[in-house]
Amino acid sequence: MLGLVIWAMIFSTAEDPAVEAFPFNLEIDGDPLPENRMAFVVMPGDSVSFSLGGRECEWVVDAGNPERGCGDSFDWRAPRSHGIFHMDVTTGEDCMSYAVIVPVETCRWRTTSLNSFPIGSYGDGDGMEKKPDYFVEIRAEDMGTRLTTHLAVSDFLCHVEGEFPQYMALDLRLADKMEVLLDALKEVYPKATDVHSISGFRTPAYNAAIGNETRESLHLYGQAADIWIEGWPPNDLMDDIDRNKRVDVYDGEYLVEIVRTLEAEGRVVTGGASAYRWIPSHGPFVHVDIRGSSAVWPTRRTLVSDPVI
Repeated sequence: MLGLVIWAMIFSTAEDPAVEAFPFNLEIDGDPLPENRMAFVVMPGDSVSFSLGGRECEWVVDAGNPERGCGDSFDWRAPRSHGIFHMDVTTGEDCMSYAVIVPVETCRWRTTSLNSFPIGSYGDGDGMEKKPDYFVEIRAEDMGTRLTTHLAVSDFLCHVEGEFPQYMALDLRLADKMEVLLDALKEVYPKATDVHSISGFRTPAYNAAIGNETRESLHLYGQAADIWIEGWPPNDLMDDIDRNKRVDVYDGEYLVEIVRTLEAEGRVVTGGASAYRWIPSHGPFVHVDIRGSSAVWPTRRTLVSDPVI
């Protein structure tokens, strides 16, 4: 009896489980969303058409025009306001909720802050700075919004600065790459359950504050993440995915090998990938990005004594 009580206490406080099976595939202007994707971007005021490949369903959105409809397709115009909205799609007994991101276009701000949120400078101030295409406006209640099966907004806005609303650059192709990597790892390491991010988007201001002087970091553009993979029970550490009986940088290098295979097969966007050893605040992790070309840098393989496994 005591065991049942403990089991109930553990699982009653757990987060909602990830969506493991999608009942249907959403198409936007005729193009299907990538596998595992639960979010998409629509620029302010733009019109889009949704469909489920001819299946009849009910559409409900909490913003824009129109807000609801029925049938095998649904035409929707995004509001001029910014934020993360939600669309519920119901057909029969199946229902899916998607995050609709209406961002702030970069051209609409020219200072080092956005709505009092400190961003910093992307260049030398000559007006020719390379900036992200847009920023996502995030409220406190948006942090748990799922972008893909296993990834939420909080996995990419990793360093909260000040009060809400917050703003971040986000390229959803990075989330797609992380999901494909997790699926590929499960084929050889079935215990893998989640992919997590130590550091996703960084503002130029935050990047400078931690001593990183480069202005070319893909983290500044929402196109890079420092990640680790874990199983059950979660412990905020990389799993021993190479099964060498210790958690170390070689687990990261195992992940990098899988990333390179997926890139060679054309299943993910090519980018940088490199493993990192233990740091004072965290276990081993891997940097992945979607720069469009392959990049790698040396790995420090120094092992730590008495690793946690």
